[in-house]
Amino acid sequence: MSMICWVLGLTPTQIGALQATPSLTRKLTSVAMDDQYQAQIDEAIKRMSPEQKKRFEASRSDARPGMKEWQAHLAEAREWIAPLGPFEPALGLEKSWHMLHYLFTGHVGTTRAPGDLLLTGEEVGEDVGYGPARLHGPTETREFGRFLETQDLSRLQARVSLQEMNRLRVYGMPMGAGSDAEHEKGLRDDVGFYFPRLRDYVARMSSKGDGLLVCVS
Repeated sequence: MSMICWVLGLTPTQIGALQATPSLTRKLTSVAMDDQYQAQIDEAIKRMSPEQKKRFEASRSDARPGMKEWQAHLAEAREWIAPLGPFEPALGLEKSWHMLHYLFTGHVGTTRAPGDLLLTGEEVGEDVGYGPARLHGPTETREFGRFLETQDLSRLQARVSLQEMNRLRVYGMPMGAGSDAEHEKGLRDDVGFYFPRLRDYVARMSSKGDGLLVCVS
């Protein structure tokens, strides 16, 4: 399965609640990811023709194996996190998170460096797919936001090198048909799509004095 990264804005009160009751983290991430997934589906449906919508609805089924159990899990999770108040919509970085981390820091691991927020933080709760989720308070979020504001999109894109990133084992590199040049163009397009969204999301959380939860599922 793919390793997908999610970033979720949290108020200081919500961060404190997760630190006090770490078991809430898995419930929160389940709800946040489902909400983001449903939002993507709703947006896709808006772009469908009437015939496409009809075929799509016909293909959907709540009778899929495990669906009832999953829906019951989500309903219970929503009840548990409801007292914490409304949460920000999550930002999904898909498989581009590790490439962004590399472009920000020059490293593929957790070596301490400016801009390393996507791979660091205070672990909280149980495994949500590929390790526990990680918390960053308002100070770290503000510092990351300042770092992102200093980054130039064109320079980040210019650093994309499929050969070098494969050598360093950056996650999510394309494989299969296509030349290196074609793959690199696709990766630069991904940077152009996800970097501004990450920069703006972090800036918005920072402006409100909020923190971040990062998880890889």
